[in-house]
Amino acid sequence: MVDKVINIQNIAKSVSTGRRSEKLEILHGVSLAANVGEFLSIVGPSGSGKSTLLHCMSGLSKPTSGSVNILGIDPYKLRPAKSAVFRRTKVGFIFQSYNLLPALTAFDNIVLPLRLSRKKVDKAKIYQLLKSINFDANPDSFVSSLSGGERQKVAIARVLVSNCKVIFADEPTGALDSVSGKIIFGLLRDLTKQGVCVVMVTHDIEMAARTDRAITLRDGKLRKILNKPNAQELFEALSDEEK
Repeated sequence: MVDKVINIQNIAKSVSTGRRSEKLEILHGVSLAANVGEFLSIVGPSGSGKSTLLHCMSGLSKPTSGSVNILGIDPYKLRPAKSAVFRRTKVGFIFQSYNLLPALTAFDNIVLPLRLSRKKVDKAKIYQLLKSINFDANPDSFVSSLSGGERQKVAIARVLVSNCKVIFADEPTGALDSVSGKIIFGLLRDLTKQGVCVVMVTHDIEMAARTDRAITLRDGKLRKILNKPNAQELFEALSDEEK
């Protein structure tokens, strides 16, 4: 029996436009599930609601309506302290904006979740991980001095060492060169073989075609679900939506 790791039902999300009583609806009744060890990609044109969906389904942005369940828990019903522990120990996030602490070095940003959870920090293992993802900067450098690509690698390494059960990734390879991007994708794929569920937003059709399942999103609505997609199927699905 396949275990569901994520289950969202009829998710809608609207935000205020700044005008009195006017709302802009970004997501319209999206429902989907993801399983243990599954690699799920979310694709669609800019403005389709991909990142908003990821934030809603990961527990970062409460939907206007609908339900969210991660590992049997509704993250929006947790008290702040329990929510922080849940996010730190069970769920990993890779953001487009990196979400690193500028006052800390690259190394300290990576191991922060471990220290907060009072877990052992294996410095040699961290350095080996950084080497494996082509991190060329000094790990003792402050992240403010790093390039966008190196900051992204720090953000990815922070998730990879956390031993979480679910990873939500928003364009995880967007700031990386093609070689580093392939390495990162390979590491995420390896994690799924260990039972980790990965949900990834991406514009890269070739990369989405290497995931287990892809969903296409347009105008905040789920359009198609493709099992074991290939690049041609994804290209055609996105092209059909633009007609």
